[in-house]
Amino acid sequence: MVRQKFAALTRRFAQDRRGHVAMIFALSSVGLIGVTGLAVDYARGSQAKSSLFFAADSAALAGARLVGTAAEREEAAKQVFEANLNQSEHDLTKVAMKPENIVKDGRNYGFRVTASADIPTTMSRILGHQDLSVSTFAEAIGVLTTPTEVVLALDTTFSMTGWKIATLKDAATKLMDDLKPLALDPDKLKFGIVPFGQYVNIGVSNRNQPWANVPPDSSTPNTSCKMEKQVIGWTNCKQVWVPPQPAKPPGTCFNDGVPFSCGGSPAKAGFFQNQCHPVYGPDKEVCKTWTTTAKWNGCAGSRNYPLNTQDGSYGTRIPGIMNITCGTEILDLTTDATLAKARIQALTPNGETYIPAGLIWAWRMLSPQAPLSNAATRTSAEPVRKFLILMTDGLNTKSPNYPTHNGSNGALSNQLVKEICKNISNDKANAITIYSVAFDVNDVPTKELLKTCALDTGGQFFDAKNSADFLAAFSKIGMNISELRLTK
Repeated sequence: MVRQKFAALTRRFAQDRRGHVAMIFALSSVGLIGVTGLAVDYARGSQAKSSLFFAADSAALAGARLVGTAAEREEAAKQVFEANLNQSEHDLTKVAMKPENIVKDGRNYGFRVTASADIPTTMSRILGHQDLSVSTFAEAIGVLTTPTEVVLALDTTFSMTGWKIATLKDAATKLMDDLKPLALDPDKLKFGIVPFGQYVNIGVSNRNQPWANVPPDSSTPNTSCKMEKQVIGWTNCKQVWVPPQPAKPPGTCFNDGVPFSCGGSPAKAGFFQNQCHPVYGPDKEVCKTWTTTAKWNGCAGSRNYPLNTQDGSYGTRIPGIMNITCGTEILDLTTDATLAKARIQALTPNGETYIPAGLIWAWRMLSPQAPLSNAATRTSAEPVRKFLILMTDGLNTKSPNYPTHNGSNGALSNQLVKEICKNISNDKANAITIYSVAFDVNDVPTKELLKTCALDTGGQFFDAKNSADFLAAFSKIGMNISELRLTK
């Protein structure tokens, strides 16, 4: 009986497969978990690599964008790289980042970043994979491939005398030096210069243009005669005491809003002087001759409102203003950076401030129609990037009393600036971007005016309180104009 029960138990054990399934599952689950772990960790690795890519790309752009030394560019790239990784949710170890400044022709050209990191694995560790390694490479350069036109409307009034004009020359020259090497085709980068004060000097060579209304220079002799009494002697002479006069303190005069001492007189001691009565003879005709001259030195006035805020309708010609001087002559758009820099170095402070004059002529320079004609026409086949850099160191001190700018209504001039800026922003055919710079300006309305003018065209406003700020502003403008892009 016992033997029969044991035999039956043996047969049931031999037929039972449940233990085999458990053993097979136990053995095969190791492989399944490992494969699943590899898939999970691979997905994590791909996400982490994307974060590393983004951090490297951002660092390369930051390094290329900064105008400074190689060490400063490298430090900026490192900070951006680390900031992006700190925001990442991925647990990266053994992070390595190599920044490299790219120099071409002795100048900053671009920036390169090489980065790598390890990602600790999770489930795939059972297969012996402790880490996954990821790496990336990013490079950013600034290269001008699109035709680009840059016009600088520069305040060269009396208040720019001294350190300001020197800073302006340094900043404008460096802007050209930074942009010129980036143009793969030298003919695709043009610079124009519009110095302005109370007027803009458009050059005497433009006298006979169909859009200009300038009378010829002239020299006219004049004679005026009248009968005058002739003194033939003196009588009743006597000594008269002239009392002393105290000194008069000087008053305050202004040139382009800059105060200076004027007038006044020193003290005078009392003295005796001889006073006599004249003795007259017969009347005699006395004639005086003089010459009246009219000479044009290239100074342009304004057409009547609203044409003085518009680029068009040049059948109504632009008036020339006679017998005044108005600073350095404009330079129409040119690919000759050496010539443009020479014109910058020739800038000389002169006169008072009338911002609308500089702004309207800079717009005209970027427009392919008359009066200036070196600007390119934008088409869908040949896009052209157009930039207007407007800088001033103070508020408007002059206003128009057509055709001259001899008024003193600053509010009127501010309104004209506002209208010209709005018209430029509406000029979709030319699509001009304005960068405006206030240089040591304390007048809040002027700064707001410049800011609105820039932002309405998609540009940027800079409030430069000193030389360092001004140089940095022009450097930033240069970086914005350069077509900074990732190449790898």
